[in-house]
Amino acid sequence: MRGAVLYSNDELYEYILDNIQKVVFPEELIRLRLSLSVFELLALMMSEKYQAVTMSSLAQGMSVPMSTATGIVDRLVKKGLLDRGRSEEDRRVVTVSLTESGKEVIQDLKGYLYSNLDRVRAILTAEEFETALDLLRKLILGFRKEEHASAETVRERRIIEIE
Repeated sequence: MRGAVLYSNDELYEYILDNIQKVVFPEELIRLRLSLSVFELLALMMSEKYQAVTMSSLAQGMSVPMSTATGIVDRLVKKGLLDRGRSEEDRRVVTVSLTESGKEVIQDLKGYLYSNLDRVRAILTAEEFETALDLLRKLILGFRKEEHASAETVRERRIIEIE
């Protein structure tokens, strides 16, 4: 058994609703780039992490169809934050990478995130911080397992027997 329920779902919903803007939309992030969607920020972050990321890897990493990833990249290219290129190994493969402006946005974002991590570390003891990270890892693993189970169910439904 998972233990006693401390809060009802309704109580948790109200608490999250009352406080989520402090975490998800703090003033610093709004000032950072009001014109960027969450997916656009994610595309920039992935481009920074992998240097020249392929469009298929970008779409897969954001869990969106290729057409959606293409639209996101189109907007970021127009904003001057990403450049399109071609793979050296296979010229058919399209890659994207950060422009200098894109690198500046990522540096601003990292500064914001690092500042918030420092604030969290100041609030928590080292042991509490480690516990929080352990819980976060456990939650991520749990959601990944559900994701894979859902994908398997979808694949099973796609099998069509031909007689």
